[in-house]
Amino acid sequence: MSPIHLQYLRPRSTRARLGATLLAGTALLLAAAPAAAAEFSLYLKCQGKASAGGKTTPSHLDLALRDNNQTALIQRSNALPVGERLKYNVSPITYSMTYRVPGTGSAVFYDWWRGSLFVWQPSLKRVSMVRVSIDRQTGNLSGELLNAEDQQLGSLSMACEAIEEDALPAPKF
Repeated sequence: MSPIHLQYLRPRSTRARLGATLLAGTALLLAAAPAAAAEFSLYLKCQGKASAGGKTTPSHLDLALRDNNQTALIQRSNALPVGERLKYNVSPITYSMTYRVPGTGSAVFYDWWRGSLFVWQPSLKRVSMVRVSIDRQTGNLSGELLNAEDQQLGSLSMACEAIEEDALPAPKF
């Protein structure tokens, strides 16, 4: 092609270049929107009890599970740290996940505004790992709180139900 023909392919003004850039950006945003909308595929709301040292307390756990990279997000809980992401394994029978506590006795289990999560059993400050298994047929969750030597310090027992994303409370901020 000669240089005369190339000038017809280039935008002639700054306004035309800006319009082309905006059009390309809008196309990218619209293409990415459907992928972001289906981020999590299953939402579980679990309620039951946590037991340790002969004492029992009511507990709850809300999870959002993502299929494409097998990640579970803790959305609401009084037994595990909210906002943490867990890797889970799927079998035909269960969802199994493990959470390693970043540091034994660390600040993960204490919130200055709401107080300590495990006030009712001081030995739980030694928790280093939490293992959770959810039966896919019955929805029963069973879990164990382990110390660094794999000794059981406590247990979780809950009933889970699948809920729609719209049933979750809206964020307040």
